[in-house]
Amino acid sequence: MSTIKRAFSLLLFLLVVLSCSQSIDENDDQIKILFIGNSYTYFNSSPELVKALIQEKFPDQIVETQLISGGGMSLADHWQNEATIQTIRTGDWDYVVLQEQSKLGMAVMIDNDIFFGQTERFYEYARKFDAEITKADSKTVFLMTWSVRDKPQEQAILTHAYTSIAKELKAKLVPVGLVWDELRTNPKIELYADDGGHPSPLGSYLSAVTLYSALMADDPLGLSGNISGHPLSSTGEPSADRDLLIDIPNEEAKLIQEASWKVVHALQDSNDYPDIDQPEPGFSIPVLSKGEPMELKNMIGKWYGTSTYGSDYLGQIMEIKAIDGKPQASLSFYSAHVQDQMRVDNAVIKDDQLILTLYDSLRTLNSTVRISLSGGKMEGILESSGNLQMYKHLYFSKESSPNEIDLSEIELLMESYQSNILKEGYIKASLEHYEQYSKLIGEPYKPDEFYLNAVGYNFLREDKVKDALNAFELAMVYYPMSVNAYDSYAEALIVDGRTDEALEVYTRAYELAKKTGYENLAYIEENLNKLKNNIAVDLEGEATPPPPPPPSQ
Repeated sequence: MSTIKRAFSLLLFLLVVLSCSQSIDENDDQIKILFIGNSYTYFNSSPELVKALIQEKFPDQIVETQLISGGGMSLADHWQNEATIQTIRTGDWDYVVLQEQSKLGMAVMIDNDIFFGQTERFYEYARKFDAEITKADSKTVFLMTWSVRDKPQEQAILTHAYTSIAKELKAKLVPVGLVWDELRTNPKIELYADDGGHPSPLGSYLSAVTLYSALMADDPLGLSGNISGHPLSSTGEPSADRDLLIDIPNEEAKLIQEASWKVVHALQDSNDYPDIDQPEPGFSIPVLSKGEPMELKNMIGKWYGTSTYGSDYLGQIMEIKAIDGKPQASLSFYSAHVQDQMRVDNAVIKDDQLILTLYDSLRTLNSTVRISLSGGKMEGILESSGNLQMYKHLYFSKESSPNEIDLSEIELLMESYQSNILKEGYIKASLEHYEQYSKLIGEPYKPDEFYLNAVGYNFLREDKVKDALNAFELAMVYYPMSVNAYDSYAEALIVDGRTDEALEVYTRAYELAKKTGYENLAYIEENLNKLKNNIAVDLEGEATPPPPPPPSQ
């Protein structure tokens, strides 16, 4: 080969190499991150914070983020949404950040205490998502969440769960929960919102800084705590306008940055995963006491009792009949506002237990109750499953006043309430009912706003718009300073096609939100502007959770 040809070949080779290098550099100038989570991620618009931090340190970096979220959503919930899977497949993401529901997608409630530690469902859907993410040539990232304020000991369960699945899948682990533990007791750093679970602005900043540290492998010291961006809705939709998202004082920002880098850097030195033993679960499944031999003839009649089914329930009444020699049962739980009558699909006596198969329409739960008989009294355990594995103790006797309140009187009061609704209308009948109920229990009582709001949205989901409007209107009567009550009522009016009235109510909600410093003012303003411009409003309802305390996000 001649010298000229060799020189030309070498030049051509160098041009190809340079061309390829330039293409790689261009790709490196852009980073795309998809977040899949719930309120722990959308509070304070956390993805926007991450984006701002990266762009502050690397101003030439083009950063694109997207959030897919919903209140209380687990990875199992997200998996059911085909649009989410398509977003992973077609988005050309560098990272897909997965944040599981705060109780790892499957909590256990025993009486009124909530525990977690069952990781099977979390792992199952983490593996499914990772397979899709890997096929899309993206990198799976797990955002390790934090334990609630009053149960710091549960962080070990979260840490072990996230570490185990990240290590198994060779995914990146963002140790937000470990950084949270570093600062949890620092009096200068309040990481929690008022509910003791969701992140405060400082908590969201900690999460964002830790994501920055882990994804960029860079010390965050010196980054700003004053961040503006596009506020995100609960479903991840960005607002059209930029606004101040958080304003963290320099001292607090520095403490968070130092703690974040300390934890992330230590993990980098130990192959990216903490070394942690599997913790013992903090609960044991209740077992029904063995009772006497059961005979149907000894069980017929009304049985009155108490339970841990819900904190606001006074008790329950079970009626057993004999039909063709077989048991037939009805079961109702009584509270101030509802006779929560369970549908008993089946009743059978087996192995000296009365076994009832129930359907709770209020919470759309299928449940099983096992009851034993001893000394003329009954003991039962109600078990139901869903996103929450629930166990509740029930106790029955033939006395109608098991809890210093005569349940037979409550039964009559509830019957008159239902008839008065038909005669007088829902609002008037409800106000009279709760006044009579207060006299019966000897103290003032009004229905909880959360309950009325949740019942209203359940009615909307069942297309019972009139009933939903009634529930929301009653919430406005009892809670006239609640922005959420007006917001919910306006959304029901929209569903009912009464947009002019909805606009009036949203205007009142907006003025009240400004007056009271409502934290979701931007959301109210956005919906108000949409109504003014005849744009469809996003409806953000809440389904009624299992009995209190409600699960965290």
